[in-house]
Amino acid sequence: MACFLLPKTLCEEMEAIIAKFWWEKGHAELGNLPSLTWKSIWAVKKLLLQGLSWRIGRGNKVFIWTDRWIPGIEPSAWQNENENRELKTISDLIDGTSKKWKMEIIFSSFQADIAQKILKIPLAETDSEDLRVWKGEATGEFTVRNAYKLLQEDDSSPNNLLQTELKDFYRKLWNLQLP
Repeated sequence: MACFLLPKTLCEEMEAIIAKFWWEKGHAELGNLPSLTWKSIWAVKKLLLQGLSWRIGRGNKVFIWTDRWIPGIEPSAWQNENENRELKTISDLIDGTSKKWKMEIIFSSFQADIAQKILKIPLAETDSEDLRVWKGEATGEFTVRNAYKLLQEDDSSPNNLLQTELKDFYRKLWNLQLP
C-alpha cells in the first residue's frame, strides 16, 4: 500500500469491514487489563451510541420500537401502550414493491406528529442495506469534533469527563479560527 495506489472500491470495502467491526452490536467487552484508550472509549460508549442513527434502506436491520431512526426524536417518545407488537422492523412499515411508506399502518401505530416525521424520511428507491450514520453531521460521518460537542452537552453523568470550569476554555479553543 505504500508503493501502489489501491482502487477506490477496495478502500471502501476495507472501510466498511472496519466500521462493521467497530459498530456491530455487542462485539466487545472491557476486558481484564484494558488500555487507557480502551477505558476511555468504554466510558463514553453509551454517549457515543446516542450520536448514532439509522439511514433506512431495506429496513430489515432497524427495530421500530428500540432503535433511533426518527430524526430528532428519541425512541422513548414514540413508545406507548398502543404499540403494535406485530410490527418488528422498519421493513414492516415499507411496501416492498413500491418502496413507499405504508401510510395507514404508520398513522394507526404512531401519534400524528411522529407519523408526519416518519413520512418525511426518504426511502431508497433501489434495494440497499440499512446504514448507521452519525446524526450530528450532514454527511452522516463521525467526527471527533462533533463527538466532543456531544460530550460537552451531556450533563447527566456524574463522572462527566469534562470538568465544568474547563468547558468554557475548551469551547473557546474549538472556536478558534486556526489552520
